[in-house]
Amino acid sequence: MKVTINDEVKDITAGKSVSELVAEIYPDKKGGIAVAVNDKIVRKPDWEAHIINEGDSIVIINAAYGG
Repeated sequence: MKVTINDEVKDITAGKSVSELVAEIYPDKKGGIAVAVNDKIVRKPDWEAHIINEGDSIVIINAAYGG
């Protein structure tokens, strides 16, 4: 199914949760990530239950540390 991730159209497996998507994109990252689906923040405790749907617009922000 097609979704938009950070302004790029991507084809992902249907039924994927936000948690699964983040793990796929950032496999070694444990924190410092924020996700919004269709302009609404998805809280980290809700990532596993939030299923991504066809046509969703997803923004994933990866915090960078340093100066």
